[in-house]
Amino acid sequence: MTDTSERPAEPDARVPSGVPGLDALLRGGFLRGGTYIVTGAPGTGKTILGNQFCFTTVARGGRAIYLTVMGESHSRMMLHLKSQRFFRQEDVGRALNYESGSAALKSEGLGGLSRLIFRAVREHGATVLVVDGLMALEERSENAPGLREFLHGLCVHNALAGCTTLMLTGQHNDPADPRYTMVDGIIGVTQEQFGVKAVRSIEVSKFRGGEQLSGRHSFEITNDGVCVHPRIETLHIPQPLRVPSLDERLAFGIPALDGMLTGGLVRESSTLVAGSAGSGKTLLGLHFLAEGARQGEPGLFFGFVETPPRLIDKAERMGLGLREHVEAGRIHLRTRAAAESLPDAMAEELFRHVKQHGTQRLVLDGLASFCQELTDPERTPRFLAALMHELLSLGVTPLAIQQTRPLIAPSGDVLPQGVEVLVDTILELRQVDLRSRRFHVISVPKARESGHDAAWRQFTMTARGIDVAKDSESAEAIFSGRAPARAKPARRSKSKTGAKPARRGKPPRRGGRGE
Repeated sequence: MTDTSERPAEPDARVPSGVPGLDALLRGGFLRGGTYIVTGAPGTGKTILGNQFCFTTVARGGRAIYLTVMGESHSRMMLHLKSQRFFRQEDVGRALNYESGSAALKSEGLGGLSRLIFRAVREHGATVLVVDGLMALEERSENAPGLREFLHGLCVHNALAGCTTLMLTGQHNDPADPRYTMVDGIIGVTQEQFGVKAVRSIEVSKFRGGEQLSGRHSFEITNDGVCVHPRIETLHIPQPLRVPSLDERLAFGIPALDGMLTGGLVRESSTLVAGSAGSGKTLLGLHFLAEGARQGEPGLFFGFVETPPRLIDKAERMGLGLREHVEAGRIHLRTRAAAESLPDAMAEELFRHVKQHGTQRLVLDGLASFCQELTDPERTPRFLAALMHELLSLGVTPLAIQQTRPLIAPSGDVLPQGVEVLVDTILELRQVDLRSRRFHVISVPKARESGHDAAWRQFTMTARGIDVAKDSESAEAIFSGRAPARAKPARRSKSKTGAKPARRGKPPRRGGRGE
């Protein structure tokens, strides 16, 4: 018998899977004529994945066969698939044919099933075949050598016919099983519980003839079908090679703060704004975007708490004129609920918005929201590093906001551990209670390769936005336990005649009779 390594012409030709993200794991798709096993427990998405592969193949002009063995009826399968957007009823029975191998398997065994498959592939000119029910074949086979011979013959026949084959089974992937050495690849899908949360994952444990992204990656099933979200740190995002010019600065439009930063943030550098709730972090980010819009630099706000109408209202009350920039398309506001979500899916969404709008200034309001859903906490530094590298490679200057736990921090380091080493600049905001009054202070503890003033400065939130003190004297007074001196009220100007103002509590002297 011919060896399974035989391949038709152009063995490196790839067949797209039709599953978003899966081709990234496969580095381009399945090999044409290859045979692959998809393993997973019931309910993990194997049937949807197989049908999605068939329908998208037909949509690209190919022909497909979906063959079931001892599985659910085709009518019930159609009923369940109708909610999927890839499903097209008009393709069924034409370019996509559903076949049942149960009768042939019962009456003629594995040999009869092989003849049925070979005939169907030849008559329909199929370029894709999905066999749903490998476990049923194992149950019907009289011995292990018979099943291995069946798989061997199927691999050889479909390789020569140029028909890419997926075999779906509920059996777990066992690397020691000799049957798995006969196929070109193995894909495992699982669903695991993390507390009350269920997470679906996919892993390409074997892919003959090419490299693949190893390890587990998350995926979800929606009305669009299966969508895989590769771990962004495995996509080999190159670290930016361009050295930012210290002469290119992005200002906040806050004179004293820009002075502390020697003119502003270095273009295409990363910044972390850390502070407790209510310390002014979001407002500082809106300043950054509004000043960029005035300079003709497209901005994007990507957050998880405040909705666009609330952000616009807050900015308008502070006199930032954000509404005008949003309506003109110079600033885009995108917020989503910080509910159960997949971090890699959120990162993909962020990158998509950046590319779509040509973003130069980015405010990421809620860095913790990206990381809180990571099922492996050890991923956090790698995930954030890949996130920042990709944004910088896209020409973005990201400003990430991180909320610290202490609400009031009169002293001590409150920066999140580990995150500070990934960014170029850190802006730290604190709230200090002193004699029943609350004061806000800001500092620049880090500005990589750039001059900066690290001294604390007091700042206030006014009807004109954030106002930072011109020096550190008021902040020094606050940290010393003394209330900072208030600005003296302006003197009332005297009249030209030099008349003295009337005494308090007494009405002015009225004129004489006849007035």
